[in-house]
Amino acid sequence: MVIFCTIQDDGGQVHRIAGYAAAGVVVTRLLWAAFANGHGSLAALKPSATAALTYVRAGAPRCVGHDPLGLWMVWLLWSLVLLLGLTGWMSRLDTFWGDERLQEVHAWIADALLVAVALHLLGIGLMSWWWRENLSATMVNGRKRGPPA
Repeated sequence: MVIFCTIQDDGGQVHRIAGYAAAGVVVTRLLWAAFANGHGSLAALKPSATAALTYVRAGAPRCVGHDPLGLWMVWLLWSLVLLLGLTGWMSRLDTFWGDERLQEVHAWIADALLVAVALHLLGIGLMSWWWRENLSATMVNGRKRGPPA
């Protein structure tokens, strides 16, 4: 059952190009992280349930890099985009052509991605207000205030 996806399209060329481009952006970011140092490296992007619980218990203190909850969201968004691209690609294969189950999974992942994006934007807004910092600008320009003195 498709809950949020109100735009119905036939999976035409624009749809496919957008999907492959999104998956390509995620793969490029992961490759970049594999060779990066600092806050953008794969090591710095490793989520931890323990760190996330500690972070929440500490009252969500400001972080210079991704906060522990944000790391989980990063990986969720990346995973959903890649799964969406994979299921979209699979739906074009002869083996799965016309398979409604795969199309339903693809639609469910699209809905899950919309919910995750909405939660991500809500989290950005909340933490921007909480920390008195424009996190949207930080994501675009890569510059953030240093740690508190």
